Amino acid sequence: MTFGALAAPVTHDKEHHDDVMTAVEKGLIKPYSALQHKVSQQLSARIIKVELNEDSGEWIYELKLIDTKNNIIKVEYQAQSLQMLNIKGRHL
Repeated sequence: MTFGALAAPVTHDKEHHDDVMTAVEKGLIKPYSALQHKVSQQLSARIIKVELNEDSGEWIYELKLIDTKNNIIKVEYQAQSLQMLNIKGRHL
């Protein structure tokens, strides 16, 4: 699933959307608003792309950000805890 930085979530198919909504209801995924808050606390960058993927029962937010110097940053968060798993980019 892909999100715009300020837009509502966009799903590519109903089945994936239903899976995501079920996972949110079960507490397996923190909502996008909580992710935005976490990113704003940790990084001085703006979200430009978000993907939410599920692999073997674990949900991962994959983000692309742009910082104040126009550097692209890629970061992954575990969707249930919003713990940062990986970060890549220049001048970090």
